[in-house]
Amino acid sequence: MSSSDDRSNVRLVTGNVLDSPAQTIVNTVNCVGVMGKGVALAFKKRYPDMFKDYVVRCDRKEVQLGRPYLYKADDHLIINFPTKGHWRAVSRLQDIVEGLQYLQAHYKEWGVTSLAVPPLGCGNGQLEWKVVGPTLMRYLQQLDIPVDLYVPHGESPDVEQLSLDLDHPSADSGDVDTTDRYVPPEWVAIIAILDRLQRQEHHWPVGRVMFQKLVYFASQTGIPTGLDFHKDSYGPFAPTLKRHLATLQNNGLAIEQQAGNMFIVRVGPTYRDAVSSYRDCMEQWRTAVDRTVDLMARMNTKTAEVAATVHFTAAALADEYGRRPTATEVITSVEQWKIRRTPKVERSDIVDALAVLGLRGWLDVELDDEAAEMVDELVDS
Repeated sequence: MSSSDDRSNVRLVTGNVLDSPAQTIVNTVNCVGVMGKGVALAFKKRYPDMFKDYVVRCDRKEVQLGRPYLYKADDHLIINFPTKGHWRAVSRLQDIVEGLQYLQAHYKEWGVTSLAVPPLGCGNGQLEWKVVGPTLMRYLQQLDIPVDLYVPHGESPDVEQLSLDLDHPSADSGDVDTTDRYVPPEWVAIIAILDRLQRQEHHWPVGRVMFQKLVYFASQTGIPTGLDFHKDSYGPFAPTLKRHLATLQNNGLAIEQQAGNMFIVRVGPTYRDAVSSYRDCMEQWRTAVDRTVDLMARMNTKTAEVAATVHFTAAALADEYGRRPTATEVITSVEQWKIRRTPKVERSDIVDALAVLGLRGWLDVELDDEAAEMVDELVDS
């Protein structure tokens, strides 16, 4: 089964890449001499001499990310395309893009006249087809030869269903159970919040701490991140968020840029493709995205940390007491939480966060007389 755009040299196809009639077929490899799974294992079994040559090249450290190479078999030309460094690692879209750029620079001198390409980085590489597929398509369309791009098992070879906007330029930069997405659509909603904040001219940069708080508040709106937040020095913290952020980076949805002593999290080059692919899913979280952006747009890293701490504390006290906590109880509990925090969190910062969260409908606490006086003092100061 196949599908193509009449303007394109690339067809999306299903099936086994080894059965392709193309003159040249692409094999996905790592850089340590192991072909133990997926497409690579199938190539190893069919082309044992190619595998022996590959092992020798790996021993010589000649197989490198971003540098596919040509092997001439009796019935096909084979391009061994490194998609990850170690076989235990996951793929990064940036490494695959660099490999595609290298392929573009060398395919003519290699004598390649037609090409069959597996879904690079998907499956065992753990990249999400709906996110990276459009990027693969764009780079392969720059070749002056016919290309069959094989979709992962269970995916449709329909170009329109992939939601490609082929006129929208991207920035440079095996089998899989499709019920278990490597990049679930809810994480694209998280990047949608980041995108909205990033496009605000005067908003503070979103560092790692700020990103934690952004995801925390987004989770409270009902976006199902699946994260478990607990008390930490810098407010509620989810240890597994680091792994999710790495997945977003590997798929090109997010990038980190160092700026002085901090790392800024920014929207990556595949975000627009992901939004297009997940348009129907994204619609259900539009209100949640709007609400989170409205809150986070008012905050820098410090105020976001304090606000998240206040929100987390109020919810914990409500569970503990079985009732709405008073504002004073929340303030006291936050102060106890932050007693060893350096620099110190001032009571005025906590009261300010209480007021902002309360006014914007994020907090359900009893405004007792003592706390009301604190708020009045803050307003008057």
